[in-house]
Amino acid sequence: MTDLTPRSRSLHLYRLLVRVGFIVALALALHFAVNWLGEEVKQVESGGKKLMLTGMLLLILLAYAVVIAIPFVPGVEIGFALMAMQGAKIAPLVFLFTFIGLSLAYLVGHMLPYPVLSRFLESFGLRKAALMVRDIEPLDLEQRTRLMKSRLPGFLGPLFVNWRYLFLAILINIPGNMVLGGGGGICFSAGLSRLFRPPMALATLALAVAPVPAVFYFMGITLF
Repeated sequence: MTDLTPRSRSLHLYRLLVRVGFIVALALALHFAVNWLGEEVKQVESGGKKLMLTGMLLLILLAYAVVIAIPFVPGVEIGFALMAMQGAKIAPLVFLFTFIGLSLAYLVGHMLPYPVLSRFLESFGLRKAALMVRDIEPLDLEQRTRLMKSRLPGFLGPLFVNWRYLFLAILINIPGNMVLGGGGGICFSAGLSRLFRPPMALATLALAVAPVPAVFYFMGITLF
């Protein structure tokens, strides 16, 4: 393996700073929006206006869920940053909408027809990716499992075959999973592979997302 050149190191650092800046900016925007809506709800006496403001809060969190579902967007990290600022009171909502976002990514991948995805990729000039999708389409479950095992390095192949749901949970929580597409990209790929049954996959996502919000909630953590 060759060492990174100064230019490639600078580019890597630039991308890292952009990513961190995006996480901080969006987390701060959500933080201030939640605080503002919370204060507005406390001050108004009209039931109709309270309902409207609560609806606005839910829309903001739903937008957060949609962001999480997008591959290569660091949505889960945004949730962690929001909990660090808001503390225990926001943790249940962060858990719920993180789960919704990752589930959305999985279900879109699971229900998306292969020919549609292949045409979409080809329209962007991604011919190799489109060809790979066409190659995967006729494979049965066992063939797809063998293909996935062959593409994973070393011990990860058997781990995927024997403990695929645990493998999915680990990938979602592992630091640096942005190189694999982030939480949204990983869940989309899991759905697209058709190797994960929806009930088990959704239960796995709920369990994978739960630990950090639970720690914030039950320990009352607020870092800022």
